[in-house]
Amino acid sequence: MKKNIFWILAVAVAGLAFSSCIVAVVDTSDLGRYPGGEEFRKLLPFQAGGTVLLDNAYGNIEIYGWDRNEAEVVAREAGTVRPGFYWLGFPGWEGAQSRVRVDSFDGLLKIQTRKQEGSERSLDYLLNLPVSVVINPVHCLEGNVLLSGLYGRAVLDVRKGDIRVENFSGSLDASLGRGSADVELLDLRRGDEVRITSTVGDIVLYLEKNVSARLEASAPLGRVESDFDLGQKLPDQKVKGQIGDGQALISLAAMQGRISIKNVRDQTR
Repeated sequence: MKKNIFWILAVAVAGLAFSSCIVAVVDTSDLGRYPGGEEFRKLLPFQAGGTVLLDNAYGNIEIYGWDRNEAEVVAREAGTVRPGFYWLGFPGWEGAQSRVRVDSFDGLLKIQTRKQEGSERSLDYLLNLPVSVVINPVHCLEGNVLLSGLYGRAVLDVRKGDIRVENFSGSLDASLGRGSADVELLDLRRGDEVRITSTVGDIVLYLEKNVSARLEASAPLGRVESDFDLGQKLPDQKVKGQIGDGQALISLAAMQGRISIKNVRDQTR
């Protein structure tokens, strides 16, 4: 009898010790989005022509051009909490103030979202930058990315989410895993290179009527359509042609999607 009591007590003590070290997986199905999330905001000197790097795992990113030699970085908690195991001593989530790191030196602005143990709470970013800028790169695991009113060079890498580019001039390299691209390019010049790829999703590209570019487009499981005369009958799955004098280079690839090349004047906003 005494032996049985001993083993019962031993099992109870072990259970209490284990439960004190680990908290069960959090079910966030009823949590939804947290209202009034914490905000990070920073304004710092940043000259036109500088380079910006932004790495954010989860959350939307919006980048706008303005006529100031300053950069404004705003990050807001989106509220989406990703479930996971939480160990004692590590909070399930942290505020934007402690998760955003901004470094600026020698014309480089580096913005990073610090990773969390066991959970990721989404952060949405808003950047205001000089209109002339190099964005290399913006990296996002899950979220939508918007660029508006900029010229220079931009490299975008989005694993899951959509890319939208408005009123952009210069070279663009956009890569999507699962998502669509809606891109407006203005004032393309000799030497500009535009490469847009999507594994699963459509690509819509808006060009000016007087654009001059060599163009290649491939949609193996979809089709390519164009408002411009590319020298072959469309729609087709693969297109190679030239518009005007062919000064810029445009390469489009939608592995599981469609490609549409449109005249910018026909775009409905």
